[in-house]
Amino acid sequence: MKILKIKRIENFGIFRNFEWDNELAYLQDNKTEIYNFKKINIFYGRNYSGKTSLSKIIRSLETKNISSKYENPEFEICLENNKTIKQSELDSFSYPIYVYNSDFVKENLKFIYDDSQYIESFSVTLGDENQKVLNRIQELNDKLGTDKQDAETGIYLSIKKKQKDLNKATDVCSDKQKELDKLLSDRATKSEDSIRKQPEKYGDQNYTITKLKGKDIPKVLKSTYKSLDKNQKYSYEKLILQVEKETPNKIPSFVINYQTIIKSVKEILNTQIGKSRKIEELVNNGHLNKWVEEGMHYHEKRNMCAFCSNSISTKRLEALRNHFDEESTKLKKRIIKGIEYLEKEKASMTVNIDVNAFYENFHPELNELKTELSRLLQNQIQSSDILISYLTKKQEQLFSVLEFSPPADYSEAITKKLEQIENIRQKHIELTANLNHQKKVAKDHLRLNNVYNFLKDINYSDKLAEIEKLKTAIPPLESELQSYIKEKDRILNEIKLEENKLKSEQEACNRINKILQHDFGHNALSLEAKELDDPQNKIIKFEIKRNGIKAHNLSEGECSLIAFCYFLAKIQDDLEQDKNPIIWIDDPICSLDSNHIFFIFSLIQERICKNKKYKQLFISTHSLEFLKYLKKLEGIDKDCKKEEKRNSSYYLIERNDHISTIKRMPLYLSKFVTEFNFLFEKIYKCATVKSIDDSNYDLFYNFGNHARKFLEIYTFYKFPSPSYGTTQVLKSFWGDDLYVFMTNRVHNEYSHLCGVLERGGIIIDQPEMQKSAIAIIKKVQEDINQYNALLESIDIKISNDSLYPKEVEV
Repeated sequence: MKILKIKRIENFGIFRNFEWDNELAYLQDNKTEIYNFKKINIFYGRNYSGKTSLSKIIRSLETKNISSKYENPEFEICLENNKTIKQSELDSFSYPIYVYNSDFVKENLKFIYDDSQYIESFSVTLGDENQKVLNRIQELNDKLGTDKQDAETGIYLSIKKKQKDLNKATDVCSDKQKELDKLLSDRATKSEDSIRKQPEKYGDQNYTITKLKGKDIPKVLKSTYKSLDKNQKYSYEKLILQVEKETPNKIPSFVINYQTIIKSVKEILNTQIGKSRKIEELVNNGHLNKWVEEGMHYHEKRNMCAFCSNSISTKRLEALRNHFDEESTKLKKRIIKGIEYLEKEKASMTVNIDVNAFYENFHPELNELKTELSRLLQNQIQSSDILISYLTKKQEQLFSVLEFSPPADYSEAITKKLEQIENIRQKHIELTANLNHQKKVAKDHLRLNNVYNFLKDINYSDKLAEIEKLKTAIPPLESELQSYIKEKDRILNEIKLEENKLKSEQEACNRINKILQHDFGHNALSLEAKELDDPQNKIIKFEIKRNGIKAHNLSEGECSLIAFCYFLAKIQDDLEQDKNPIIWIDDPICSLDSNHIFFIFSLIQERICKNKKYKQLFISTHSLEFLKYLKKLEGIDKDCKKEEKRNSSYYLIERNDHISTIKRMPLYLSKFVTEFNFLFEKIYKCATVKSIDDSNYDLFYNFGNHARKFLEIYTFYKFPSPSYGTTQVLKSFWGDDLYVFMTNRVHNEYSHLCGVLERGGIIIDQPEMQKSAIAIIKKVQEDINQYNALLESIDIKISNDSLYPKEVEV
């Protein structure tokens, strides 16, 4: 897995709005290409230009973490196969990568900043591995399998399959639960007819699905709950709309003792007046008896019949008076009084109940009771009419005993209905006294009834049972998954224990010391593995010693040297085990002298580059001297291959005020090992140019400086004695006075304006410059081996050199 580029840095340290493709594009064959990372990548940048910030971006791939000191950091790294990693996706990068920078030093070598601390220990593989242990590790790894995405085997495959089954079961259960929750949510709060949106009916404007699920559903699911019937529902609906009413009139009681009346009527019907003094004909004919009785009223003081004008004998009058005696009169009066009483009671058998005086929730029951009461009263009136008919008949048959069948008595039922109505009246009074509470109770009943019917409509019990059934399938899958995970962890732990048998912290110290105490390193310093006192765990740290005694007050150079040796030893296992890690080294030569700078270069060359067991190597530096050495690393391209075929690339990190950018390193930094090579190339190009144009005119403008500096270096190497003056040196070099004066004039006059001010106002076009350049080339060719090396350093083949001496065999 190669890193191709840091595509974008929006906000990280000194980098702001950096776009790689904008800054590192170039033209090749009239086509825009992008200068991407290669196997070896060299960065040059001055101090505080942003080298460490870049290393921290890459180190986040290793640590999976970004320092909290960066506020809203954003970056995007392009990898092979069109993959990208953003700051929020660090966990997805699994390739081995190691970064050496100040953060690595702070985390692992705390002693450098606080000599009361220790250096974090690590172990390395021993040289004499035990084959039995290795076989066991292989056996465990075979059982464990691989966790490569889409190619899992062993335990990892079992975990993946079981996780997939668990996810599916969980998703199905979750979907069913979400489906049910949506229905409940709609009923509780979401839909237009939800409970929450009808507080005037259901009494809770803050109703939630939590209340529905936690309080109301459990209530209506109880076996004791009964839903409302039509009348109850109507009653509650009317109640919640009620305004306070006055107390209705008191309900009258039914005080008629009907059984006493029946008993009296029966007595009258059974009364028989003595027959001894009665006129038989009248006794046997009630109508005639009545007619005679009325006639007697008109003949009380007469002895002559007013009807026929015949005289009435004294005997007949006496007989009539005996027939209509006092006993008969009393019975008749009693009958008349009974009839009058019954008629009066009939008239009173009406109860006027104003239903509208009651709250509307009582209306259905009241109307029903009122109807039943009216029917009972009517029946009672009919019974009274029957009694009246009996009395009337007795009146007609005064002297007869009449058979009597008592009519039905409805007084008890009437009394009960009146009591029920009175009970409603009392409820009305109670409701008036506690109307708000009753309304709340009514709304609660209506809400629960709504919930009950809703659950019935959606088959809630069936859905709940289905969800519970789905839930029961999850724990076994979880248990099986955990078993696989535990087995995986057990195997990994056993592998670690086995690997620990092959690893040693002391061996790590030995490797660091071997690097550190190299002849060109630091013989006085060493690291020692030390076990700390801890009753719970075995803790080993590294301690720095100077000449066998714990070291204090290390110099910055010593700190840099120890830190880098520590880093090299730590990554050695991955390099030796062909894991091909990505390695990023940020400015490893801080505070080191020239000798140790070369020593660091030698370590990188020997420990990392020699065997090329790395995927990519990134090195940044602020030192031109170190940069010079880095150009000699094994694997660095020595020729001018096409960009896509190159193995190495060079970058310049440049700071502009408070913002940094990354650019392609200029040729004058990337191509030349020394300034001497650079100057030779400029003189050679000036000597071989065929015509001056916009692409090369600078060769002549700068020729004076280039030639003067080249000759100063070249002649000082030839004549290093301080007793030689400039003219004497040039004369010894050229061996001809004319060359001395002509070339000296070209080199000095055209590298200085002092004394020849007028030359600064004209364009340079001097043929002497090319002649002087050719003369210098010819002089260098006197040492043909040196000339050949100089040509090679500027990528000129001898066969392509137009100035190469013909007499020299190629």
